[in-house]
Order: sequence, then C-alpha cells, then structure tokens
Amino acid sequence: MQWRPEYALGIKEIDNQHKHLLRCFTRIEDSITSKQPWSATHFTISDLRDAAQAHFRFEESMMRLFGYSDTAEHARLHQKMEMQLRLIETSSVTAPAHEVLVIRFLRDWLTDHICKSDNDYARFILSGATVVQSDVAGFADKRAA
Repeated sequence: MQWRPEYALGIKEIDNQHKHLLRCFTRIEDSITSKQPWSATHFTISDLRDAAQAHFRFEESMMRLFGYSDTAEHARLHQKMEMQLRLIETSSVTAPAHEVLVIRFLRDWLTDHICKSDNDYARFILSGATVVQSDVAGFADKRAA
C-alpha cells in the first residue's frame, strides 16, 4: 500500500503516525504474499498492534485536549480495531494468516478509519478548536498547598 494525498489530515504528527501504520500494513502484506514463515508475519502483526495502540492513545488524547464531542465513540472504534488485531495476531501463531481476509481488512480499515472517522476530528481541530481549559485557579491553589 502506498501513502496517498487523500489520507493526509493536515495534522503533521497524526499524518506521520498514519504513514508509520501504513508501512506496518505494507510489511504485513509483503510477508503474507511472499509466503514468509509464520513467525515473520506474526511479528509484523505484533509491531502493527503496538504502533496502533500508541497511535490510538495519542489520537484520543488530542481529542480530549481539544474537547472533541465524539471522543468516546472514536475510542470505541479504536478498541474494536485493537481486538481485531489481537485476534489476527493470536491466530497467526497457530495458522497461516489468510492472505485475502487480512489484507482486505487492513486496507478497508485504513481507508475507512483515516479518511472518514479521523477526518472528522481533524477538521474539528483545524477549524479553530481551542484547548479545553481546566480550572487554572484551582490548580494553582493545589500547587501552593
């Protein structure tokens, strides 16, 4: 899979993380299609799962920071993807990864999630959303105590 301009959200750190996830997807696809040993595919799936978890936590933090109203729903989509990746990772130990299903799932997730769900919160942030303020006075009082 190649990075395409329509995947860009306009938030540099998120776009860089998405590019990294895409590279992980590509490594999995290459491993499956070139019939690499199960261990190579398994470990590339593990790498993707680790990168995705870190990325999801970062995205969710950004959403909370800017007060995005759909954060809980977006986090639910992330949890669903994490469960799917765990299932793929676990099954890759006992059986060869099914080429068509895994590759199609990863491609579909990438285009659907980044181009739709992620695009929604990115537009919200880029539209001028401000960082949600905490009770600064209360925080200052606690620090002085």
